[in-house]
Amino acid sequence: MYQNKLQRNVILSATIIGIGILLLSLSYRGSLNQFKGLISTMITPLQVHIYSIVEPLFTYEQRAPEELVNLNATLTTENAILRSENIRLNETIYERDMLAALLNYTQLDNVHTYLTANVIGKDTSSFLQYIIINIGTTGGVQRDMPVVTHAGLVGIINEATPRASKVLLLNSDQMAINVKVQNSRAHGVLFGQASKDMRLRYILLDATIKSGDLVVTSGLGGSLPANILVGEIASVRSRAYDVFQEAEVLPLVDLDGIEIVMIITDFTPTDLNPLLSTPIPDDL
Repeated sequence: MYQNKLQRNVILSATIIGIGILLLSLSYRGSLNQFKGLISTMITPLQVHIYSIVEPLFTYEQRAPEELVNLNATLTTENAILRSENIRLNETIYERDMLAALLNYTQLDNVHTYLTANVIGKDTSSFLQYIIINIGTTGGVQRDMPVVTHAGLVGIINEATPRASKVLLLNSDQMAINVKVQNSRAHGVLFGQASKDMRLRYILLDATIKSGDLVVTSGLGGSLPANILVGEIASVRSRAYDVFQEAEVLPLVDLDGIEIVMIITDFTPTDLNPLLSTPIPDDL
């Protein structure tokens, strides 16, 4: 193998030396110019072809200012159209994903019937406590109907007109919801606050609750269906000299980002006041 490589190197070296001697001999005889002419004849057509391809790339075509202004306006319009189309497609994808999540929620929960609505207005104060939706009494919405998303409870219908309704959010300081902690089954009342979190009160001291526990509606009081997700416990305050425990609860629904909601239309709140206020007969 080494001998074959050595032979190839010797042949290559001899060939290069031979070509050098030939060119030197032609130079002395004046024949090298003919050789150059032959090479030039072979290469010239190739040069012409390459130039015909490259030349337009370096040609500067002057245009009138009016034409440049019109061209700029056309490109600006096309860019605006493409940007608008891109925004529309992104919104379509986002809405599709939201509707898919809501549809999946309704398929998993076959207990209730739902009516979908779009959010068309929000509380303009610094503390978001209500939203406005685009369906009212003509669409079947009534006061006190629960409002949810796939993530959990949003609030209840507080007011309804023929074509729009006001939803009081669960973090409103006007809200008090009977709930239970899912793991321990401990019952309490969840109060809305001016801040985004909520206060869970009236939890017995011997109940085991901790950060991360989920809170759901209990159904007590008859104002809401049971077992709707509400929030997650963020922190617990339990002191030996207190009568009850308290906890901070964060809503599972992104209240700032709500765009589509679902109204539970087949639930009718129960008024327990007549039963609770019934006087006890004297003969008992």
